[in-house]
Amino acid sequence: MGENRRRALLMRVLSSIILIPIVIAAVTYGGTAFVLLIAFMMAAMLYEWSRMVEGVAFARGFWMLAAIAAAAIISAAFGAFVIAYVIVLAGGAGVLSLTYRRVQYWLAAAAIYIIAPTLSLAWLRISAPDGMAFTVLLFAIVWSADIGAFIFGKLIGGPIISSALSPSKTWAGIGGGIGGGIGAGMTIAPMFFTADAALAGAFLGGGLGAASVIGDLAESAIKRHFGIKDISSFIPGHGGVLDRLDGMIFATAAMTSVYFLFMVAAGVVV
Repeated sequence: MGENRRRALLMRVLSSIILIPIVIAAVTYGGTAFVLLIAFMMAAMLYEWSRMVEGVAFARGFWMLAAIAAAAIISAAFGAFVIAYVIVLAGGAGVLSLTYRRVQYWLAAAAIYIIAPTLSLAWLRISAPDGMAFTVLLFAIVWSADIGAFIFGKLIGGPIISSALSPSKTWAGIGGGIGGGIGAGMTIAPMFFTADAALAGAFLGGGLGAASVIGDLAESAIKRHFGIKDISSFIPGHGGVLDRLDGMIFATAAMTSVYFLFMVAAGVVV
């Protein structure tokens, strides 16, 4: 391994050591602490997205998206999640009608791609039954999937999935990501539920691990479309916030959608 790669790996590890306890504390305390974490994540991702799409920082599109996100997260903080999602949908439609050139479609997509899943993460922790347990499971699975994909991709390598999506994503990395998710689900689920929850945790981990690696591939394709490697260098060793949370976006959308449908089927109203 060259000196540059060793330095990048060291920065990646150090950044994780600093950030993971902050996230764990916010998830544990919930409430205002978690809402603040969500608000920061959303603001950082919207900034990176709008800068990528418009080519400049703090352009008009960013402020429009920021206003939508602020109104939605304030509604969510008071438990009004239905109103929050209405704001997101109406705001996305407004971006389509008020912005300029073809970038309007990419800017409007941020409402569904970034704001809606981040609100769903807030809903999962704040309002859903057993919200803390499922939020911890979600983070553990996504983190483990990311680690598994990174290790297997680097150690095994092999055929890439698609040069059109990414020049470095391999089938081995995909397998490692799904395997990491399965391992995390099997390990964490029995800690919060019954001992026989390991099997259900394995299925959940495999599904969310797959969603996480698909999210990583999707963001790679978007970055290739705009001709960039990292959206930003905000997190040393990792790239941008969106680079780090691409898998979390897809996994959150998958988990909260399925969980909500189960709640509806069971007649549970949140």
